[in-house]
Amino acid sequence: MKFKHDKQADAVYIYLSDKQYAYGKDLDDERRIDYNSDDTPIGVELLCVSKGANMNGIPRAEEISNVLEAEGIKTYVIEQQPSTTEEGYSNVVFSVSISSSAAQEVKKSRIKEEVTA
Repeated sequence: MKFKHDKQADAVYIYLSDKQYAYGKDLDDERRIDYNSDDTPIGVELLCVSKGANMNGIPRAEEISNVLEAEGIKTYVIEQQPSTTEEGYSNVVFSVSISSSAAQEVKKSRIKEEVTA
């Protein structure tokens, strides 16, 4: 796995394979996965990494997290778990795990957002 960090652009690119690029898919404005013609992920582009990198939906996320954290870039995962209350409200619960190579620990926080059904 190769790693390229452009500090000026606040971006990283992780090469997962030497296969040829066929197409890419944006997960959001800050994350893109590049694929080979056989749908094999060949690279991951992450932007705004100084704020941390969201690993949701990233192939080989654990391995990539280890590489990023070794470079001092924080990583995190957001899990969404919807549920419904007796009052008819929909609760959306997010569980955020943030890990830092400096602290060598994972911190978790939960955020609840009630939305009228």
